[in-house]
Amino acid sequence: MNPKSHKHFKKDIAKDVGVNPSVVEDLISFYFSKVRESLSNIDDIRIYVEKLGTFSVRKARLEKAIIKNKSYLGNLHKHTYNGYQKTIDTKEKIKKFEEVLEKIEDTIERKDEFKKNKL
Repeated sequence: MNPKSHKHFKKDIAKDVGVNPSVVEDLISFYFSKVRESLSNIDDIRIYVEKLGTFSVRKARLEKAIIKNKSYLGNLHKHTYNGYQKTIDTKEKIKKFEEVLEKIEDTIERKDEFKKNKL
């Protein structure tokens, strides 16, 4: 099964709905831009996309990303304006990663607790 791009079927969708194909294209690009934004912001540990499934943050990769960003933080030149701004951005990113890691660990603890109580 070969996946098809929306470019191949947006005219048919526009015809079925009765709108201009550019409206369908705008809707599709808006929807997937919001999906990409949700995935890149990692506000939550799971994101459900209808017809595609659930995307979840992997704990091991998140831990590696935290280590990588902390290492990067140590190598920045904090005394320059550009380096200072990168330091602030990296610290915010690390904080967000650590918050998500806490959510993942809480979820794992709740699952383990549920399994213990179930038995």
